Amino acid sequence: MSETITIRPTPAAELERGDLIRHHGETRQILRVCDYGAEHVVIYFHAGSTIRWSDALVDVVVPPEPAPEPEAGSWPTEPIIRILDGHLGSVDIGGLLALRVGAGAYRLYDSGDEVGLLLRDQPDAGIEDLEGLSVVPTEAIRALTSRLKELDIASPLSHDAAMARVVDTAEDLALVAHTGQDAD
Repeated sequence: MSETITIRPTPAAELERGDLIRHHGETRQILRVCDYGAEHVVIYFHAGSTIRWSDALVDVVVPPEPAPEPEAGSWPTEPIIRILDGHLGSVDIGGLLALRVGAGAYRLYDSGDEVGLLLRDQPDAGIEDLEGLSVVPTEAIRALTSRLKELDIASPLSHDAAMARVVDTAEDLALVAHTGQDAD
């Protein structure tokens, strides 16, 4: 597959060092451009060759736009995260919990103890993979535990009836989690 190039006709007097021009079907980089009399310029190439050019238009190759650099891993915005893969200096911080303490910082915790501070622009630290966590009110967990105990798993309910009871319980728990109050 051939590469597409863009050509911009440019007066020879406007050529500069580093420009790429088309000459005899090749793209060549200019090493130096010097005036040669009133109507000509001398163009020197890296290969050591030179050409004299009248003050006419020269086909200058427009370099392609560079490919955009991959965006650096974006900084998480979740209030609480579990770091699945990351480092702080030479220390692996995978598995630690982190609480957001500002737009560019997380406090790191291991088994409830604070073990460090991770800053967004810290050159020797980073989060490669994470999991956002949600806070569930303690009362919602207690209500779930209570409701699950109320479901008599050994009772001879049909599968559909048992599923209906679980769905009803889940809807009630969603209400508890949302309002903080039991539906009963």
